[in-house]
Amino acid sequence: MLSNFTPAHTARVLRWIFAGLFVIAAMWALSFFFIIGFNMTDSLPGYAYMVITYHRPAKHELVAFRPPPNDFYRHGWFIKYVKGVPGDVVRWDGRRFAINGQSLGSAKLRSEHGIALDRGAGGRIPQNNYFVWSEHVDSFDSRYGQIDLVPRDRIIGRAYRLF
Repeated sequence: MLSNFTPAHTARVLRWIFAGLFVIAAMWALSFFFIIGFNMTDSLPGYAYMVITYHRPAKHELVAFRPPPNDFYRHGWFIKYVKGVPGDVVRWDGRRFAINGQSLGSAKLRSEHGIALDRGAGGRIPQNNYFVWSEHVDSFDSRYGQIDLVPRDRIIGRAYRLF
């Protein structure tokens, strides 16, 4: 059976092996620059998102970030819009809030399970911090102290909706 392998056949098999190894290595290398995530809540439209890592956040972009420890989510990461960047001003009027005078909504007093929800930070957003938000009424974002401003080192990258 081994006598049927010609040098041309062996070379062709080796090319396929090396091509396969190259594809695997390329996918492994690219995994350092992007990840795919799935939206499991109603806070954003869409189901699947691609996240490009190593990105400096800009206003109105979707970003993925690791939330701080909280009462609601133990693992994973969130995707929200950047609505406030360093230097912007967050103002609170009771539970209603605005950034640079633009009203964005309000914060609930309690979660649907009765857990108290603190207001997020107010005032000028410091360097390397971002106010993240989604317009959905139940979005768990920077309007709540449990998430608060997101430090740059918790941001994974820019998110793009796939479908």
